[in-house]
Amino acid sequence: MKKLFLVMLLLLQIATIFGQNQNQDPSSKKIIGTWYVDANRNTKWIFSQDGKVYNYDKDIFKVMYRYTVSHNCGNSSDDTIEFITLMGKDGNEFCFRINSINENKNGILSLTKMDNMESLKFVNNLKT
Repeated sequence: MKKLFLVMLLLLQIATIFGQNQNQDPSSKKIIGTWYVDANRNTKWIFSQDGKVYNYDKDIFKVMYRYTVSHNCGNSSDDTIEFITLMGKDGNEFCFRINSINENKNGILSLTKMDNMESLKFVNNLKT
């Protein structure tokens, strides 16, 4: 009886851990898609699965960056914070702290630009 109880407990723990991991997509997956600047819905960033982000203004392509999501960006490093690093063709690097990505399916991407601590808010739906 004790063995059966231990086996059941172990199975329950495995199911709980496995279930939590499935529901928590990494930020690198959650960010993929089209995000509109909340203050100017004519500006959009499109994050692709291949690590590129495309910037458009009034549906006119402006610039493409390579992006990475990690726990460090420039001079900032923290195991509890995620950052997005944008790298231009010219080698310029732009760092953003990820505040939230679509938490509770609210359709909001919140970033902080690290060089001037400017808050940036994006939405993934023009109607919100």
